[in-house]
Amino acid sequence: MSSISHEIPPQALEILALPDLATGLLTAEQVRGATCVWCGASLNAETAIDFGSRSGTLAGVVALWYPRGCAGCIRKAALTEYNQHPRTCEQCVDAPALCDTRRTLRRLALEGRG
Repeated sequence: MSSISHEIPPQALEILALPDLATGLLTAEQVRGATCVWCGASLNAETAIDFGSRSGTLAGVVALWYPRGCAGCIRKAALTEYNQHPRTCEQCVDAPALCDTRRTLRRLALEGRG
C-alpha cells in the first residue's frame, strides 16, 4: 500500500490549512497529536505526518499544540489547497507551471496514490 513520505519538507506542510484551534472543536487527542487533526484516526510513529509544534489560542489562552495528520487527509488537504491556490497567486495567473507552491501542493496531492 502506498503512503505519503514522512520526509516531506516542513515548508510544504506549512502551506496546508489546519483546523482552527480556537474553535474548540478539536479533541485533546488531536491537539496533542495522538490522532489526525482532520479525521481523528489514531496515529503512531509510522502513520503520522508531523506538522511540528504550533501556537494558537484555546479558550482565550495562548497554547502550544502538536498537529499531526494521516496520509489520506494530507492528500485531501493538499488537493483542496491546490485547487484554491491559483485564486490568490499572481504567478499562477501568469504561468502556473512556474509556481513552486502549486508544484509542491500537486506533489503532496498525488503522492501515495495508486
